[in-house]
Amino acid sequence: MYDNSSYFSALAAERSVILKTHGLVAEKFVLATIHRENNTDDADRLKAIITGLAEVASAHDLPVVLPLHPRTQDRLDRSPELATAAKDLVLIPPVGYLDMIALERNARLVITDSGGVQKEAFFFNKPCVVLRAETEWVELVQHGQAVLVDADPKRIKEAVAGFMKHGKPTCGDLYGDGHAAERIIQELEKAFA
Repeated sequence: MYDNSSYFSALAAERSVILKTHGLVAEKFVLATIHRENNTDDADRLKAIITGLAEVASAHDLPVVLPLHPRTQDRLDRSPELATAAKDLVLIPPVGYLDMIALERNARLVITDSGGVQKEAFFFNKPCVVLRAETEWVELVQHGQAVLVDADPKRIKEAVAGFMKHGKPTCGDLYGDGHAAERIIQELEKAFA
């Protein structure tokens, strides 16, 4: 996954115009993603998350960019209350992989319920606030690279404030150096030479 992120990161830098399209400046916005059913299908959870994101935008005077997963868009469309709560966020249509990488690489920090985005945030040296009660990537939490906040607006705001004030701790290569594919090819070449 690290190899993949590194490779496509270079392509995203060349091809993506997502920042320009939405008037975003590198390191001057927060990227958020919400797509898991337990966060989107429970109106109270979704409202709590959106409230937390809006409070982050206000507290830090930074746009919170939220590419809308179709399920999340559907919930906002069906609830005027949720749509009103989200009015202070920068809601954009779903984005492709290169645009997502460009957003991740250029964000100040990432807030997500996605497993893959948590790891990509680490690859791009971005602090990550996780909108879940648990994560499959416990090592990110153990090394201070991510904070679990569930759907609690207060914890969302506190985690973001902590990262904004202190950054994230230095951490070694938890997932290798991004050159696993090259080493695999070398080993295969040796084995079949």
